[in-house]
Amino acid sequence: MLWLPFALGCASPGPPRPPSLHLPRVVADLSAQRVGNAVTLHWTTPSRTTDDLEIKGPVTAEVCREARPSPRASVCVPVRMLTVTPGPTEAHDPLPAARTVDPPTLLLYRVRLFNSNGRTAGPSPAAYSASGAAPPPIEQLRAVATRSGILLEWTPGPAVEVDLDRILIAKPATAPAKPATPASLPAIKHHVNLTPATPAEVHLQTGDSTSSDTGGTLDRNAQKGETYRYTAQRVRRVTLAGHALELRSEPSPAVTVTLTDIFPPDTPTGLAAIPGVRSIDLSWDPVSGSDLAGYIVYRRPAEPTGAPAGPSQRLTTAPVPGPAFSDRTAVPGQSYLYRVTAIDAAGNESAPSAAVNETMPEPQP
Repeated sequence: MLWLPFALGCASPGPPRPPSLHLPRVVADLSAQRVGNAVTLHWTTPSRTTDDLEIKGPVTAEVCREARPSPRASVCVPVRMLTVTPGPTEAHDPLPAARTVDPPTLLLYRVRLFNSNGRTAGPSPAAYSASGAAPPPIEQLRAVATRSGILLEWTPGPAVEVDLDRILIAKPATAPAKPATPASLPAIKHHVNLTPATPAEVHLQTGDSTSSDTGGTLDRNAQKGETYRYTAQRVRRVTLAGHALELRSEPSPAVTVTLTDIFPPDTPTGLAAIPGVRSIDLSWDPVSGSDLAGYIVYRRPAEPTGAPAGPSQRLTTAPVPGPAFSDRTAVPGQSYLYRVTAIDAAGNESAPSAAVNETMPEPQP
């Protein structure tokens, strides 16, 4: 009876399992990108073994390269050995000089992961790149804020696509100020969080292999008040054995620019005045602009010929939303010169329109 509970409490151990070889799982997401005279490889190093155990000990990655066609076809020659840790991993393969000249040929890459005992579960699926001459890098990249967006210019080069990377520089966050209790304390300063949010990256393409490089483009999607960092690369595209591949130049030095809203709207045109019974009615051609706040009307008395012009008076305390205004303060018998400006939401005001002269008629008996 004493052994019965013990016997009932013993679970069946099941069939015996072979001991684990602690082999890192095979890399599944290898990619390759040709930049300048080197190939950059990316993959995710697994954190578990083929037996679904956590990897213990160091892991060594072997990168091999195979050129096709090649006298040594199907031979993937090791070109890099590096110690890696689980997670995103990067490796670089500087190409020999013979692989940086035309004609382009197909390059195949694989990665094998070895445990501390030098054992591996095998090579990764292949990733492809290209040998051959990479395009020259972009020179003298510069960025200038304009009313229509950010103008990007560089020294023109060969007729290939130009890839511009735009990164939004996050504004520092400000913490809310804490109330000061003693009246003698100075003004409270906000504490600045210097850790920016994840930047938003945008790719802008211009040109292709069939058109000349004009050496510039306009980023019309940049937002006013934001700061951006730009880099540029030339991109040559080739197709080898059915694989569409890129040969990229080295990235240009980065340029940073803030699209500050200091650009006024266009000057209104077509100003006309018509005298009415109790007013002088003005109209003009509308001004386009997504941030247009409206129009401001100015008036001054028309002086006799040769007399110095008097100061202009602003008739509208707030911007007029539409391209029309009725001056109901005009004095009968008095002649006036009218001008109109356009103003945007940031307070940028255009140059004044051409003046129009009109006289308020005397009232009829």
